Amino acid sequence: MRRSLAVCLIAVAGLAGCGSSHHQPIPPDRMLDQAAGHPIHSAQVQAEASLQLHGVERLSTPIRLGAEGPFVSGEGQRIPSFDWRVSAGALGFGVGGHLVSTGENVYLSIYGDNYEVGTGPVAAANDWIRGAGHPEPLEAEVRDWFGRARIEGQGTEGGADCERIAAPLRAVPLTGDLMGPIGALGLSSPPTFRGTVRACVGFDDRTFHQLALDAELAFPPEDQARLGGATGAHLDATVVLGDVGEPQHISPPRGSFRPIQDLLLTLQDLGLPIP
Repeated sequence: MRRSLAVCLIAVAGLAGCGSSHHQPIPPDRMLDQAAGHPIHSAQVQAEASLQLHGVERLSTPIRLGAEGPFVSGEGQRIPSFDWRVSAGALGFGVGGHLVSTGENVYLSIYGDNYEVGTGPVAAANDWIRGAGHPEPLEAEVRDWFGRARIEGQGTEGGADCERIAAPLRAVPLTGDLMGPIGALGLSSPPTFRGTVRACVGFDDRTFHQLALDAELAFPPEDQARLGGATGAHLDATVVLGDVGEPQHISPPRGSFRPIQDLLLTLQDLGLPIP
């Protein structure tokens, strides 16, 4: 009996050893620097985000968004291409849809209706992207979000063995990346951020296979009335990237499509403020 028990214990220990990673820990800053130098040209994306506003009684539950499907970078020449199943939910109400970008047009299917942005507006956006030159890869910008990094262990994300890295969120670069959306919202100044940013960087390919953000936002007092009384928000977002660098097939959906303006007019009729 004792011999059998000993054999079982040895077998369990052996299985545990087989399941452990053989990768040696690498300094987290080096891993992040290397990942920043490897732009993601294509991938399978799984993204989830949750936004809980503070100070808005009618939005007492988080706003949730999700997306899943292939992605191909626009390489600084046009908007990216993607074919995503998307979902959104708020106040116990959920909706799903299909969002496709070919780089030349954008299509949205929701509630059984099909809409398109149109080649004209997308061409104007692509002209602006090309006129802005070749911006730094997104990965390089994300690198600036990390404060003093630390290793949290090893894991598997997007089908790849990777080093889990965490750091305090560096708010100044992050608000810089968000200046475009902030201007679109009409805010007088950027919100303040504090929180944690995480990544899982592949041992073999040195690319990001997961990015996660857990942050508290505080809106400037002079802008809170414009935001419906919101004083701030809690943002929790995660993106997992699989099949990085592999070919992705994206094609325009079939069927007839109405102008996206029809959807915007419908939302306005429902009382939603659409600029």
